[in-house]
Amino acid sequence: MADVILVDSKFTANTFADTFKKLHARGIRLVVLYLAVNVYQFDKPHSSLSAITMLRNLEEGVFKNRGCDKLLRENVEYLEELKSLAERNGMSDRVNFITSCSTTERNALLSECLCVFYTPKDEHFGIVPLEAMAAYKPVSACDSGGPVETIKNEVTGFLCNPTP
Repeated sequence: MADVILVDSKFTANTFADTFKKLHARGIRLVVLYLAVNVYQFDKPHSSLSAITMLRNLEEGVFKNRGCDKLLRENVEYLEELKSLAERNGMSDRVNFITSCSTTERNALLSECLCVFYTPKDEHFGIVPLEAMAAYKPVSACDSGGPVETIKNEVTGFLCNPTP
């Protein structure tokens, strides 16, 4: 039996402890080991113009989504919900949903975007906000789960109520 179990956030540790209540009684400790991002894989911005200023002046653009596991029903349903929302709001011609991409493609997307919106609620860790910050992009995420531990609200990004 293990003495220590590594988890990726305090949120995950709490969820794990709530789910497996007998582990603590057996003396098994949960230790948080945060994931790392290679900051050297991203280029520094070429312009001093703030991405936030660019976003405020944006009249049209492309929003991209990645990391959708098509084997999980809720992911497929959520993607369809997002596509329907884009259609209902007359934005389907400006929205491109990319459900999976390579590291090279991800880096290219991050270099081209103005900001990153990270929408999962109660995500255990969420590497995407760290990747966005490493790529010098402002990030907005739900005020729940792992992003609460990696985003300093109004300093390194924005934390928002998951229910608008």
